[in-house]
Amino acid sequence: MTEIVVLLHGILRSRTDMLLIERALRKADYIPINIRYPSRTMPLEELTDFVAETIKNHEDYDPDLPINFVTHSMGGLITRYYLATHRPDNLNRVVMLSPPNTGSEFADFFDDHKMLGEPFRKIFGPAGPQLRTDHEHITGDIDYPLGIIAGSASINPLAPWVLEGEHDGIVPVERTKIDGMADHIVIFATHSFMMFNPKVIAQTIEFLDNGKFNHQKPDLEIDPETATPE
Repeated sequence: MTEIVVLLHGILRSRTDMLLIERALRKADYIPINIRYPSRTMPLEELTDFVAETIKNHEDYDPDLPINFVTHSMGGLITRYYLATHRPDNLNRVVMLSPPNTGSEFADFFDDHKMLGEPFRKIFGPAGPQLRTDHEHITGDIDYPLGIIAGSASINPLAPWVLEGEHDGIVPVERTKIDGMADHIVIFATHSFMMFNPKVIAQTIEFLDNGKFNHQKPDLEIDPETATPE
C-alpha cells in the first residue's frame, strides 16, 4: 500500500533542506508532503495548528492512506505536539533526525546571555526559548513507532564550551532520546547537514519500511536519485 510521509524542517530552515529526503522517499514509492512552516513567527503550539491545517488541506493528503513523519530538529517537537493534539487515525511511523526532545544547552546559553539573549529571541522568535533544557513540553505518551537518529559529528567551534558528551554540534545525543521510542541510532553526521547524509537517509527509509533501524549495517548508504541501498 502507498503511504504518505510528512516532512518537517527545523527552526530557521525551510522545505528545501528536506528536498533530498523527499526525492529518495518518492523513489521508494512513498508520497512525500514537504511542508514549509513559519518557524520564527510562532510558538510551538501555534506552529502545530499551522502544520495540522496544512496537512489536512494538502492536495496529496488522503486520510485513507497510512501517514508517517520524518522531521529534522524542532520539526520533531512540532510532531510530538501534533500527535498529542491532532493525532490522525491513520498514523503509522515517525522518524526524528536530531530532535531536541529535552532541549539544547545552546538555547540555554543564548537565552541567558546578557548580550546575546535579545538577538537570540529576535532571530529565533517565540519558539527559540522553547528549545531550552528546562522548558516543559506538552505531555503525551510516545505509544507510536518512533525511531530517532542522532548525530555525532560537529563543525561548531562553540560546542566544546557549551555541550557535554557526544553531540552533533547543536544537540547532545542524550537529549535526542525520549521514553517510549522504538529505536535509536547514532550516525557520524552534523546537526545542520544531517538531512543530506546518505547514511541518515538510508536509515530513515529502513525505519519507515521495517519499524527499526539496520544496526547490523550502520554504514548503509542510499542513492537519493534511485533510493537504492549501497
